[in-house]
Parts: sequence; C-alpha cells; structure tokens
Amino acid sequence: MKKAVVVLIVAFMATGILYAQETIYSGEIRTGFYIEQAQTGTMDPIATGGMTNNDGESGTGQGRIRLDFHFSYQNLGLRLRFQIEPNSTNLGPYYPMWNFAYAYGNLFNDQFKISMGLLGESPWGTGGPKLRSEPESREFSGYNDLSNDPYTANEGLMGIRFEYKPDFVPGLNLGFVLNQPDRTQLPTVTQTFGDVLEESVIGVAYEHESFAVRAGYRFDSKIDTYADPQVNEGGRLTYRLEEKVLRTRVEDMRVWLNGSYNGIGGEKKDIESNESGKIIKKKLGGGEAFINWLYWMWDTDDFIAQFNVGLGIYKAYNNASLRPTERQEYQSLEFQPAFYSKLFSNLLWAGLGLGMGMEFGPGKTFVNAPYQYLYFEPQLRLNIGGSGYIALVYNFTDKYAWFDDIEKARRGEKFVKNSVNIRAVYTF
Repeated sequence: MKKAVVVLIVAFMATGILYAQETIYSGEIRTGFYIEQAQTGTMDPIATGGMTNNDGESGTGQGRIRLDFHFSYQNLGLRLRFQIEPNSTNLGPYYPMWNFAYAYGNLFNDQFKISMGLLGESPWGTGGPKLRSEPESREFSGYNDLSNDPYTANEGLMGIRFEYKPDFVPGLNLGFVLNQPDRTQLPTVTQTFGDVLEESVIGVAYEHESFAVRAGYRFDSKIDTYADPQVNEGGRLTYRLEEKVLRTRVEDMRVWLNGSYNGIGGEKKDIESNESGKIIKKKLGGGEAFINWLYWMWDTDDFIAQFNVGLGIYKAYNNASLRPTERQEYQSLEFQPAFYSKLFSNLLWAGLGLGMGMEFGPGKTFVNAPYQYLYFEPQLRLNIGGSGYIALVYNFTDKYAWFDDIEKARRGEKFVKNSVNIRAVYTF
C-alpha cells in the first residue's frame, strides 16, 4: 500500500507537478492535558491523567499532526492528506495514516473527472461534525486512550473514481468508483475483478441555491468480511442534506442533516450456543446501524448557539465488534444543546454544553435505565489569532456503565466522571 502511494506521487511529479500553477498546503496540530476521577458503582474512585485532547476530532488524543496538500497543473492535480499520532501502546515509531493520496484529471471542460489512488474527500460523504463517513474509504472505531471517549476515523482505499458533472444540469454530480475491499480476509493476489467490481461505489450529489443533497452507496462482496469469513456485513449508505433558505432569512443560521446506514443486506447464519448446559439457537451476523444527526447552528459575531439531535436504530446479531453482543434491536435518541458567548472581540469564548442520551426498544442495553448518559460541560477558550486556541474544559458525566457478557449481571451500575481537559489546537 505504501509503495503504491509513493509510486503515484513520483509519477505525478514527473509530469511537471514540480512547476505547478497552484500549490496549497494546510494542516493542524492537536494535543492537550487531561485529568479525570471516575467511579463505577461502589468501587473506589480511580484517578488518571496524561497528555490527551478528547474533543472528538483528535483520534487517540495524545497528539496529532495532520498535513494536507493540493497541487494543480492545468487540468491535473494531486491531493494528499496524512496524519501522525502516537499509537495506543505509545511504543515504537509513529507511522503516518493516509486519509487520501490521489491524482486527478479534469476532462471535457471540467464535465468529467477521474481520480486514482488512495481515495478520500468523497463528493458523496456525510461531512460532519458528529458523523464523518465516506463510501470509498475504510472506516474504523476507536477510543481515546485516557478518557475512553469513542471516535471514528477513515483511511483511504485504492480505487478509481469517475465523476460526471454535465453542463446542462449545473450542480449535478454523478459518479462511480472501482474500489478495493475495505474488510477482506483474503490476500489481494487471490481477488478477482469480479470481487473488486462487487465493492463498487455509486454516488449522486446536487447543489442548488436553496438546498444541497448528496448520497453514496458502497456495495459489498463475498470476500469482504469481518473476522468470521462466513458472515457478510452488507452494504453501506451515506447521505447529507443541507438547506440554504433559512440563512437568507436569518443571517448566520444553518440547518443540515447527515447519516449513514451500515449492514444493508448483510447475511446472517444460524448457530447453536451452549449456555449453562442448554442449547440455544441464535443468529450470527454483522449487524445493522442506521445513524442520523440533525444540526442547527446560529454563529454570529457575538455568540454561537447550537442544538444537535441524534437518532440511531441498531440491530446486533451476536457480533463482538458491536455493542451489545447479544442479538438485540434498539433505538437511541440524543440531545446536545450548547451556547458560547464571544467576548473581547472574539478573544475569549465562554459557554456551556449539555447532553442527554436515551435508549428504547426491547433490546435496550440497560432495561430499567431512564437515560443512557447525562453530561454538563462548561468551557473557556482563548483564541490565539485566527489560527489556534487553548481551551479549558470541565466535564461531569453520569451514565450507566457497560459490562461485557462475563459481567452482564453488573449492567445498570452507574459510572460517574469528573474531568478537566486543557486542549491546544493550531491550524495553518
């Protein structure tokens, strides 16, 4: 994979990219310091601390450097983005993770675009901020090493992307991608063209003066599996919808919606489980997750007010990579309002974020729990020019602790956390 990226870059430079008409580079550096005291049930409180930024955009959180390059020469271009961060064991060299690295060409008066390499920057992805999903990339979940807060990241996959943007329908983008599998247990040399074709992506986007919409769908081949080669995880849908009328009525106000649906058409198989000497028939499969976020934001010169609502619909079929592992079907609903005042000509932000999450349905994780989590998060942020900031964030979280099958009887115990995070971010 790394050799392919290097060959791609060298070949593109040989065409004259060193004398590019335009070179744009940007990046960011994130780090911080974190201390926490947490208590589960009646156990003794545990205090931890160390270098981390748990803002949800910093991966493992210990620190991250991300670099983004865009070179263009006439109708050709090269896009690169990679990031370097400590691994979870904090041992050995820090290898870069390539978000994308691809060359592109615009043809027929920019009506046709071909991109080749490690694909990313999908024109049919969800965008953000809570949910970032692209159909032509590999997605994986992780947890901040200190705060244990979850995050989702994506990594570029080798492929060829075709985009058609006809002049007779301004704003329309239709596309197709030949893409490598994102979770395969078979070596590349054993894959056939049919296997690759079954991992194809189709996408459509339309930009209008009143709204914008985009959606992408990734098909799934038989060779693309989780750890169990007999389980096919299914296809993946991403979408984003944004309205533009409201901002013409109320300056600086926005509303948009995004979501993803994983596990579409995934196969399930019947298994027998021996539980305390009793044979129980179960289903085993990749599971399904339909996640949607609705965002409202009003960002003025004096304040920021926002309200995020998340709705998730889950079906888990005894898959250890999902939560819960037993076969369950449930829904989650989350509310996250926040307000920040901009003081002293935007030098200082002071505000408060709140959050509440609930679960519903017969398979909810905590049967008698009135909520899943509550949090209270005041924040002070010092802006350094227009490129960086240092933020002091206090967080109080009250939620129901999660235990795996071994300690299932403990589910329902409370987890209470008090933490302070100093976050430092610099962009360029």
